[in-house]
Amino acid sequence: MKFNEAIEKFKTFYGLKIKAKSLCGYELDLRQFCLYMHNPHIEEINDEHIISYFNEMINLGWKQNALLPKSIAIRKFFQYLSNKGYNVVRHELIPIPQRIYVMPRVAEKWEYDKVMNALPADSTDSRVIRNRAIINLLYDTGARVGEIVSLNLEDMDLVQRIAIIKTEKSRGVSPIRRIFWEKETNDDLQRWIKNRGKIAVKTPFKDPKALFVGVRNWQTGKRLTNSSVSIFMRHLSRENGLERVLNPHSFRHLKGNDLSRMGANNSTISQILGHSSLASSYVYTMMSGKDLGETAKSFNEKRRALNN
Repeated sequence: MKFNEAIEKFKTFYGLKIKAKSLCGYELDLRQFCLYMHNPHIEEINDEHIISYFNEMINLGWKQNALLPKSIAIRKFFQYLSNKGYNVVRHELIPIPQRIYVMPRVAEKWEYDKVMNALPADSTDSRVIRNRAIINLLYDTGARVGEIVSLNLEDMDLVQRIAIIKTEKSRGVSPIRRIFWEKETNDDLQRWIKNRGKIAVKTPFKDPKALFVGVRNWQTGKRLTNSSVSIFMRHLSRENGLERVLNPHSFRHLKGNDLSRMGANNSTISQILGHSSLASSYVYTMMSGKDLGETAKSFNEKRRALNN
């Protein structure tokens, strides 16, 4: 059986088992490998081909961590084929690259202030109104960008300033959680919803339930995606002279760090941020490099004074 035909069978099998977004990611990874291999018969592929593929990606500038989801997709693919009785490479032989730990990108308050100053609250530009609401929601709630763009109008309680969202990556531990925001964010949300209504009168929306939608050209009325938010935040960062490019997840890390500095424990942080386990919250309760250095110096001074 040809590689591309096997991908279709794999999609059909996993279509009812995993989220559509995850399946789409698997398909993309498999088709990239299929292209590299020139669509051979699946029985012709061995573990050396896969290792060669990963090495070539690294030579072309891919980060090692980026190979992890690709190796998982390829493993699942050949495990499925093996279970179906095809004579293919054993999935256990497909290497999973070791994850390289990278310190998370954490936004700073002054960066948030600078970006927000570039988005005036009294603007009549639909994009500015929408983007202010999104960034303020990210800042106040620490929610994942996917959770923010998945919000519907009916999810929003602007009186109580609360929304209930489906938690991503919950793994069944806490499938839903509440997010909360402050008055400034609420004002931005009200302004955006009013503006959104004016746009909807002129242009039929492709997703009438979506809270955040595109406002220009063919994107008008179409639900925003994770990448859409990342793109406009990247542009804002560069246009306002930030040395580091802000991304939506950096506000999530900022929220976690701020909660920790204010004395929140792992359990509280985990519930607010919607982590699947307490271990995910531990990174925020560890001291930052600056805080750790100041504490270590303080103890050193006390220790020397005690021993003199």
